[in-house]
Amino acid sequence: MIDGRPILVVDDDNDLRETIGELLAEEGYDARLCENGRVALDCLRKGERPALILLDLMMPEMNGWQFREEQLRDARLAGIPVVVMTASRGFEDQSITASEFLFKPIGLGELLQAVERNVR
Repeated sequence: MIDGRPILVVDDDNDLRETIGELLAEEGYDARLCENGRVALDCLRKGERPALILLDLMMPEMNGWQFREEQLRDARLAGIPVVVMTASRGFEDQSITASEFLFKPIGLGELLQAVERNVR
């Protein structure tokens, strides 16, 4: 963890979101959990400044692509690194920029290594 800033976990799968949160907490990170892009965006706009965002793509209400578009439009949020977590291998036709891509199912070691590489 850098300067006590949290890692934002954005995923509509409650079990996965909770598991990732617990794993990050065990490793000393401050995990903040959001069930979709809209909730995450609201959290960020209220002043949350995570060191990293772990972002699922397929979510109701506001998906990962929509979240990322809104994040990049906001100069205060655009610099926060994003690691995309997805089960979809065929999303290339809907391009999205991210620091890194992880494909589900994600191994816990693989996830922690990605976090360590991308936390700023």
